[in-house]
Amino acid sequence: MTWNTAAGARRRWTAVLLVAAVLLAGSIVTALVGFTLSRSEQRYEAQSMDRYATEVSAAVTDEINRYGETLTDMSRAVAAQTDLESDDFHDITDGLDADRLPGASGLAFVSRVTETGIPAAQRYWRAHGATGLTLAPSGPGPSHDFVIYSRSLDGAPVAPGTDVGTAPELSEALLAARFSGDLTATRAYVLIKDRGRAVPAASFSLVARVTTRTGVFRGWLVMGVHGADFLDRTLSDHARGVVRVVVNEPTGTVIASTVPGRQDTDPALVRERAVSVGQRVWRLTVHPTDALLTGADQTLRTVATGSCLGITIILAVLVGVLAGARNRAVTQVEQATADLRGDIARREEVEHRLRERESELEHLAFHDPLTGLANRSLFHERVTHALVTHARTGESFAVIFIDLDGFKQVNDRLGHASGDALLREVGGRLSTCLRASDTIARFGGDEFAVLTERLALTADVRVAAARIVETVGRPYLLRGGTATVTASVGIALNRPGDEADDVLREADLAMYTAKKAGKARFIVAG
Repeated sequence: MTWNTAAGARRRWTAVLLVAAVLLAGSIVTALVGFTLSRSEQRYEAQSMDRYATEVSAAVTDEINRYGETLTDMSRAVAAQTDLESDDFHDITDGLDADRLPGASGLAFVSRVTETGIPAAQRYWRAHGATGLTLAPSGPGPSHDFVIYSRSLDGAPVAPGTDVGTAPELSEALLAARFSGDLTATRAYVLIKDRGRAVPAASFSLVARVTTRTGVFRGWLVMGVHGADFLDRTLSDHARGVVRVVVNEPTGTVIASTVPGRQDTDPALVRERAVSVGQRVWRLTVHPTDALLTGADQTLRTVATGSCLGITIILAVLVGVLAGARNRAVTQVEQATADLRGDIARREEVEHRLRERESELEHLAFHDPLTGLANRSLFHERVTHALVTHARTGESFAVIFIDLDGFKQVNDRLGHASGDALLREVGGRLSTCLRASDTIARFGGDEFAVLTERLALTADVRVAAARIVETVGRPYLLRGGTATVTASVGIALNRPGDEADDVLREADLAMYTAKKAGKARFIVAG
């Protein structure tokens, strides 16, 4: 009796344990299915948003490039005219219309005229077809930028003779296009022709410089564009009614947008892309809508059906003590293996960071942190090495010292940030006008040095020095304005028996001699 009671108890406990195992397995599977469905939905939505963001960004970029190429072609055609007439301008722009360039409000040829040259310019352009042209400056100033010829694409023409200086955004873009030679876009503003009209405020202009093949600057071609009309068709076609797309400037000004359906508020699904527009960058933001999420749910229903079938199979298999024990054992082994791999990965990451830090410290020890050029220590080491190698081969090398004239005035007038930018630009210009094998260094402040080795002729260093003086002396377009500095250059050639300090001292003395002789020149030591 006692044995039967004990056997029954064991059977009951076995049944209880089996039921408990099945319930536990079912709970785990249910949780796993829920987690899997959630992750699947998130992955689908994220992948969809990535795809839409990529497609819309590419479409916007293509549309911008098409407008830019059209304006560039027009500027080349205008530049090719020996004596630009009104009929020439209208013939060149005759093929443009609102269907070909949606959102384009018009095209204008703008010319810069000095204050004293206004009457002469007015007579000149009237003689070239600008009948009744009156150049009306917006205010006093040394020069003005006037609309000479124009073609309207939206029915609202720009009056010839208008001084575009009334729009600082456009004046800023004109200046950038003239100095860079590249297509330039303005910040968002209200076009001059649209002031007082009920039109979208988010407009901008594209500017292309007009320069003859001989390099003579003649003016600009300016295309005004209404942002919403410009991108409405492109955004609508690629958003497909399931995402909301907003194109705006870094300042937050909205250029164009689409609003299909109700916008979802999940920030993890928002995608942003940067779009380059004529030396400016727009931010393209793509938001999901309820239409996108509904599509995701339809896919997840299929996943849920398959998951339920899997749960049924798993629950049937797990009705066994040995199966449950095996699964728990496998889980423990996998967890231990994952922990071990994690420890190995963390150790490798620490070792990798130590190696990177060692490389960074070595670079900092021998390079200027502002320009990335070699510093005084590395330069001295390379001059010492050059003395040994050139003494063996009988070749010549030169050390060139460069001191910037007028750098302090730039710092005082525009600030240290602009001064640092100028120093970086000088380093870049030196790199472009010298050989790749030459060593360029910054000693600190406004002093630079160059080591040019294996000279075929000693006269070659004079050519390099003249190129340095000319390159450094070109104007610099900085954030605070335009600045100009010159270079006083001293050159020293290696001689038998010299040490590194001897060559550096000779180059330094020659540089100061050049500075005393009137600056913006080079002097060869001895």
